[in-house]
Amino acid sequence: MRRLFLCICLLVIVASLMSCQKKEDGISFKEIYTDKDITKIVYGKNGNFKELTDLENINNWVNNVRKIKFFRDENQEDRAVLLLFDDGCSVKAYHKNKEIGDFKLLKLKGEFYKSNTELDEQVKTLCK
Repeated sequence: MRRLFLCICLLVIVASLMSCQKKEDGISFKEIYTDKDITKIVYGKNGNFKELTDLENINNWVNNVRKIKFFRDENQEDRAVLLLFDDGCSVKAYHKNKEIGDFKLLKLKGEFYKSNTELDEQVKTLCK
């Protein structure tokens, strides 16, 4: 009985360590969004917004960011874009007409992620 208890404890510890390791490694953009998730990107600044709906162009942009790693932010409270960014550029992803990501706030599929300079550079290319 004691051996069984020790084996179960050891399995729980190993499983916990493995789950912590995955979080430390981050998650890639392609693990967050599948190829068909993003059907529209809305971008712009100063109230002048444009829509990118051509799937070929969307997929080209997604291919540029697919390997970027993201780390979940422990703070999952809503935040305001005005407090975080001063360039006025906004970039959001949609599946059909439902917003599924805010690339400036790094809110991807309902979860906030830590700041990512690689994605920031790719987002800037959309706003140019």
